[in-house]
Amino acid sequence: MSDPLEVRLEDVGAAAQRILGVVRRTPLIEAPPIPGLPATGVYLKLENLQPIGAFKLRGAANKILSLSSEEAAHGVIAASSGNHAQGVAYAARYRGISATIVMPRGASPAKVSATRALGARVVFHGGDFEEADEEALRLSKAEGLVYVHPFNDPAVIAGQGTVALEILEDLPKTRRIIAGVGGGGLLAGITVAAKEMDPAVEIVGVQSAGADTLRASMEQGRVVVGGGPKTFADGLATRNIGDLPFRIFQHFGIKAFSVDDRSIARSVFLLLENAKLLAEGAGAAPLAAALAHPEILQDGPTVLVISGGNLDMLLLDQILRVGLSTEGRLLRIRAPLRDKPGQLAELLGVAAGHSANVRQILHDRESSGRSPGEVTVEVELEVRDAAHASEVLQAYRDKGWNVVRVTVGDV
Repeated sequence: MSDPLEVRLEDVGAAAQRILGVVRRTPLIEAPPIPGLPATGVYLKLENLQPIGAFKLRGAANKILSLSSEEAAHGVIAASSGNHAQGVAYAARYRGISATIVMPRGASPAKVSATRALGARVVFHGGDFEEADEEALRLSKAEGLVYVHPFNDPAVIAGQGTVALEILEDLPKTRRIIAGVGGGGLLAGITVAAKEMDPAVEIVGVQSAGADTLRASMEQGRVVVGGGPKTFADGLATRNIGDLPFRIFQHFGIKAFSVDDRSIARSVFLLLENAKLLAEGAGAAPLAAALAHPEILQDGPTVLVISGGNLDMLLLDQILRVGLSTEGRLLRIRAPLRDKPGQLAELLGVAAGHSANVRQILHDRESSGRSPGEVTVEVELEVRDAAHASEVLQAYRDKGWNVVRVTVGDV
């Protein structure tokens, strides 16, 4: 009788040997001081330092290197919004075979360029992973290509599980491992390896609130399919977890949390500023969960898997603004002014008097909803911290200005 889980610790061990020389053994470091984290006991597994900037190389390499010569000669195909694409392209180039990647039309331009730079043929199809995956399956049959699923494949899951081997070799006393979940391949591999090495290790999966199906699946005992994912964290943007990862989660038992995109964006910011690490949304999600649910950090060392660092630079600009705002270092105010000379200077004078630096101004005469002779002004100010922001707001109110605080852009 076949094993319903299809992946065991020995498969992960074999994968570790197979991918030597292709995949980097990434550092496990103690987390630097980050607001909201304990002073000790939290560690970061830096998969953002892989050659492709993400853990996906592990699973893709194990799958592609395990193909027979006849299978490899046909070439491989995969669907991906970015990191699996680069993993498959990199591993295929290493083995000297062709790779085709089907990507959603909204895929990150940076990840598209990186995939092409690795020699893969890129085909655009659909608006999300599921639609791209349908096209990848069609092309696989039409062109005779070997299909490499990003998370519902035993060889891929075994490759991802090598993350846990390294964690437990470097930190045998690990109490829990927290990782982001899209389709579940990374967490499934970690679960198999960690739980079979040490059943006491706790496994925690994190999703974006805009693609939150893991918790419902665990509660209902079946794979729950959600609507179109709504999150900037493309590594978490799936409608459901895979059947095989779900069976693994059920068998071993895991915990599941979700966090909103603003919390994930703040965590990207905190990792960049405090740890000097660039993490994409999926890579920062474990930190967001740890900050939102500090109770899960109790009773021993916790490892946060920083699963990837492939973040589009235009998106990073938005994230930095969200992070600065959340940390209280950007203050945006809106105020009505009389449309006459000197009013703007008076408004800005209050900020200057309290050492708040002006970053940008929006002067709006056109939109409706204001009285004749009145304009609306939005001013974005750079302040030291949340206390300084409150001081500046109070100064405006003390001088009779009808100012409203405005949330600085979401991602």
